Amino acid sequence: MDIALIIIMCLLLAAYYIFKAGDVFAPWTITTAIWLAIVVLFQFQGDLLYPLGQQFHTCLILWLPIFCASSLITYYVFPKAGQPGQVKVEIPEINNLVFTTLYVISMVITPLYLYKIMKVVMMFDSADMLNNIRILAVFGDESYGFLNYSYVLNQVLIVVGLWRYPRIPLWQLITIILAGMMSAFAIMEKGLIFFLFSAVMFILYEKRVIKLRSIAVSVVSIVVIFFLINAIREYTADSEADGSEGTTFLDFFAIYVLSPSVAFERVQEDLTPQFGSHTFQTVYLFLNRFGGDYEQNIKLQEFVWVPLPTNVYTVFQPFFEDFKYKGVAFFALVYGFVTGWAYRQMRNGSGLGKCLYVYAVYVLTLQFYQENIMMSIVQVIQFIFFTWLITQQRWGVKWA
Repeated sequence: MDIALIIIMCLLLAAYYIFKAGDVFAPWTITTAIWLAIVVLFQFQGDLLYPLGQQFHTCLILWLPIFCASSLITYYVFPKAGQPGQVKVEIPEINNLVFTTLYVISMVITPLYLYKIMKVVMMFDSADMLNNIRILAVFGDESYGFLNYSYVLNQVLIVVGLWRYPRIPLWQLITIILAGMMSAFAIMEKGLIFFLFSAVMFILYEKRVIKLRSIAVSVVSIVVIFFLINAIREYTADSEADGSEGTTFLDFFAIYVLSPSVAFERVQEDLTPQFGSHTFQTVYLFLNRFGGDYEQNIKLQEFVWVPLPTNVYTVFQPFFEDFKYKGVAFFALVYGFVTGWAYRQMRNGSGLGKCLYVYAVYVLTLQFYQENIMMSIVQVIQFIFFTWLITQQRWGVKWA
């Protein structure tokens, strides 16, 4: 099964190249390449993990062709804009007043957000500070009000700043990136670091500043950085005292890159009568806050052993739990439509489209790890809203 999938995906990538269907960052190319890499790497992982199972294979066979077909069709159905072959390497003019206002807000609330978190964390053992930060982010019920917007604001400013540079000063771009790093540190979350990495790689590639080999070297570097972050987070006073060994690099690689596909075999259909309780868990969270009485899934998912411990289950997980295989097929169609449309808007030179597709690249690159649109829908809506504010000159949506 794995060898057949590898051959099919290699043929798909070759077909995209021969027929010049987009480029290396086209949604169908990213999706095919990501799953090809996962299946190939499994051929060399030895006995670190259990083998891939039928449930994963079935979902992948459904997801890949439906996603690629719908994204390709959507991209070519929507009309082109601009001159054929014209390369636009930056976003059009932005609303400088809105950009500056959001920049000032971010520079104020990001340090305050970090201060608030550190104030709580320092009440406990400072020797285990980094681990406590992560525990607070996952299990804490503290609300920081408007300060919580620092995370998504920094995402938006990073994307717009990278596209606009050198039309914005270098010092301003650097402070935006530093603010983003502060947001990531505030919750000990690698997601924002990966978002920054994928945004830099994608935008620099689009601007013809770097080539594919530079991206390959950078990918290796970011994996090592993530391993070091994870090692630092795991290093506690207790482990130092008893001499216990932390996670090795091979274990780390297997846990964060390969284990989600194996862990997906442990996912079962949720028989609760509530419609889409996993896919739409954020919607039910808000309904409960306004007086509703709905089942609410916990923020942190349960760990399973594969045989290494993991609690991420690929992009298929919420769709399969709620609707089984038909859910995976339907949302492959939805994902393909949305990303194909965003890719067309980006290629048409739309400022909003260029920024939104940076987020799409981030989501598509991490589809082997977890689902990042439906289960983070509030953050996605906030990202779209703030980006729209910055990229609109006359407060109306105008696609290129």
